[in-house]
Amino acid sequence: MRLRSCFIVLLALTACAPPVPGPDKQFGGGLEGAALGAGTGAVTGFQVGAGTGPGAAIGAGFGAIAGGISGAIKDSTEEQMLKVAAQTREQREVAWAHEIMADQYKRRLELHPTREIYPADLFFYGDESKLRSSAKPLVRELAQMNKQRLPWSRLVIASYAKGVGSDASYAQELADRRSRAIVNELVHDGLEPRRLVARGVVVDAPILIDPDDDPLRYDQAVEIIALDR
Repeated sequence: MRLRSCFIVLLALTACAPPVPGPDKQFGGGLEGAALGAGTGAVTGFQVGAGTGPGAAIGAGFGAIAGGISGAIKDSTEEQMLKVAAQTREQREVAWAHEIMADQYKRRLELHPTREIYPADLFFYGDESKLRSSAKPLVRELAQMNKQRLPWSRLVIASYAKGVGSDASYAQELADRRSRAIVNELVHDGLEPRRLVARGVVVDAPILIDPDDDPLRYDQAVEIIALDR
């Protein structure tokens, strides 16, 4: 009898032992819940079975099952929350891109109805040629729009940079790199490379003056030009 009681206590202590941590955390909540549930079930088994071996074993089994289910629900909930957060972030990015495009369309109707011109600062910081991360949703939406609008037309992605005298060489290099960066991102977002032409253009004055904006803002600009209308 004493031997059996020792065995039962040993079983309960083993059930309560936490799992050994490891590098793989997948289903971590399920494993943790199963271990904790097994310990709780063993205690319940002692109470119901008055310390008998079968009561402890049965309690541990039911506890492991219940704990495993609880942990699996926890894992599923966390995964669902991450998924919702990613979807919300993507929706915000799309909404921002559509807001920019709507504003640009309004300006286009007022200032340059036959041209599609964007200030370069929507795509690049300062004199950088690497696309800013916030510009990628805008480029993605432009790609989607041009898949449907004139799908047969070639598109010139013209990047303008102001440069006079000794600055012209640097301005040309900057404009070339920027136009290629936008073309590469459009290809990444699904436009066929054969439809796209990158062009860097040096100007000696802003290509557009918006009376409601900084007069120097369009010293650097990006234009999308459909060649085949």
